[in-house]
Amino acid sequence: MAPGTTVVVGAAHGIGAAIARRVAREAWTNKLVIAGISDASMDALANELRRDDLPVDVLHVDLADQTSVATLVAATAEAERVAIAAGIYTSAPALETTREQIDNVMAINLFGVFFTAQGYAREMVGRGSGSIVAIGSISGRFPRLGQIAYGAAKAGMRHALRILALETVPLGVRINVISPGATESDMMHKLMADHPNLDDLAAGSLTSFRPAVPDGHVGRPEQVAAATAFLLSPDSAHIAFHDLYIDGGETLGI
Repeated sequence: MAPGTTVVVGAAHGIGAAIARRVAREAWTNKLVIAGISDASMDALANELRRDDLPVDVLHVDLADQTSVATLVAATAEAERVAIAAGIYTSAPALETTREQIDNVMAINLFGVFFTAQGYAREMVGRGSGSIVAIGSISGRFPRLGQIAYGAAKAGMRHALRILALETVPLGVRINVISPGATESDMMHKLMADHPNLDDLAAGSLTSFRPAVPDGHVGRPEQVAAATAFLLSPDSAHIAFHDLYIDGGETLGI
């Protein structure tokens, strides 16, 4: 894979913004495209990154709209590396979760992410090279109270992308997933309803069936971004359909 265009989908906040900042510094990024639904936040990030003379484009995309996804892929079909960090979260007890709640989360976290990856993979297969990394969650493997929609969507996304990866890696395209545990971000604060603060979250809770994080703290977006950059890079050329946990050991490798 030669240096070229890197696309970060879901770059407006949190992990996505951290990924954009990290890949902007990599020698293999000649041009950066940040895409998402929060235009003002992405414009601010693009202006920050352009100070280093890197070409940065901002494109609007709604992952719940397949036409919008197709438009993004067509506009950036030359992308050699794509990170997909977009996602939404909702919480409700399983006995009270509605079809609408599940549909809304699935539309972005499963279908939106998959069809974004599929679209870019088709373009990459035509060239015989490319790397895609999607941000999942340990919730896709590790049951969490109140996360029926989010956990099911992340589990489905993980499996769908592993199948896509299995079919595309012989054609020169690598697809990997990163599954963070508790990570300091806007979404993390939405996940914290049963914990008073992040230190308490890291300590675990028997009431919420959440184990302690063995290394004693929640993650930072920059840590996920560093792993994403590695999996996108030539240094990981022999890694495909892998699911990398970044959770301080919380899942004990399950």
